[in-house]
Amino acid sequence: MDHRRVVLGIGNPGPEYAETRHNAGFIVLDCLAARLGLSFRRLERRSPDGERHFSGKVKAAVALVEGARGPGRSLGPDPVLLVKPLTYVNLSGEVAAPLLRAAGLSPASLFVVVDDLNLPLGRIRIRPSGSTGGHNGLKSIEQALCSDAYPRLRLGIGRLAGQDLGESAADFVLARFLPEEREVLRSVVERCADVATEWCAGTSVETLMERHNGFGTSTGSAGRDGARGDRES
Repeated sequence: MDHRRVVLGIGNPGPEYAETRHNAGFIVLDCLAARLGLSFRRLERRSPDGERHFSGKVKAAVALVEGARGPGRSLGPDPVLLVKPLTYVNLSGEVAAPLLRAAGLSPASLFVVVDDLNLPLGRIRIRPSGSTGGHNGLKSIEQALCSDAYPRLRLGIGRLAGQDLGESAADFVLARFLPEEREVLRSVVERCADVATEWCAGTSVETLMERHNGFGTSTGSAGRDGARGDRES
């Protein structure tokens, strides 16, 4: 499976977790795959030609992007692997690390899309590396790679202004988005798919931060003003 970049969305497998807040990474990858006319399939441990195999348990649904897919749908000149781990969130590293090793790629070739409870719904934050922010999926990836030097896009899943749901954090992240949140969710998911597309096409993380950090602010625009207020959580 020849690829030069990997986009990995964090989430939990199974229909009981579909469309929940903790699966925001999966939702973004599903949007990106739909744009490209692709569907996900279960990763085989050994490719048909037998040239590559993965040791241990590598459970993931993948879609391989090979070249341009039509006007406005190219992810750049290099093959890209879209990955949804079929482990639970806290075991995401068990998928990320062996995939990078098998392809001979560094952590910088991995772009992770992850939910962030500390950001309100509609906000995104892009970083080239840094803290896990307490997220178990990022902790697992960092431990498996022995590095935090992989770019990540945090998609806010926090409460909208005025919401008081009275739930624990665990209950909240495993709940589905509310009907009144759907329009905001759709907009931010589309923006996240744009970010992933630009990164795959070779746009630097610094440029992506300038363009997109702060999306969903009161001004409705990204760029320098929105980016200045962001801090790694």
